[in-house]
Amino acid sequence: MFSRKITPGLELRPLQPGDAPALFAVIETHRVALREWLPWVDATQTVADSAAYIAGTGRDDRESRAFTSGIWSMGQLAGVIGHNRIDWANRVGFPAYWIAPDSAGRGIMTLCCRAVIEHAFTELQLRQVVVAVATGNIRAQKIPLRLGFKQVSLLKKAEWLYDRHVDHFVYSLAAPKGGTR
Repeated sequence: MFSRKITPGLELRPLQPGDAPALFAVIETHRVALREWLPWVDATQTVADSAAYIAGTGRDDRESRAFTSGIWSMGQLAGVIGHNRIDWANRVGFPAYWIAPDSAGRGIMTLCCRAVIEHAFTELQLRQVVVAVATGNIRAQKIPLRLGFKQVSLLKKAEWLYDRHVDHFVYSLAAPKGGTR
């Protein structure tokens, strides 16, 4: 389970069953804004849906397929980050992240992504990290670029987002020589 204290008011820690009401509240409060780029928002209609999501993330973590951590800013759940998938055979991680709009624009996500990437290269010993971001999601694209990723491809119609396909830019970052970053 991945936990990390980033700054005195910012930490990453695994979502627990008791976090379901807080997770649902963040999603419910920001439903319209989150729905613009996240395909699962409409499927999250109750606290039970958030609880089922958290149970799934715990199972994925126990099976070493992925991990998910809540982003806690000043004691409040502000978003989620982790690896949606870890390809152990090729040592590649696929991080994903989202943050509530009222916590955006303060550098929180960049700090959290940096911590997840450092963990991927040092503790998980991954060789590469790959991020896909919708071409229209300018804010989310800035994060991998800020962290040294290179755009390696464009996937047309990469994701069905409610009523339309969206293309994705794919960014990659290789582990530094020596395995640490």
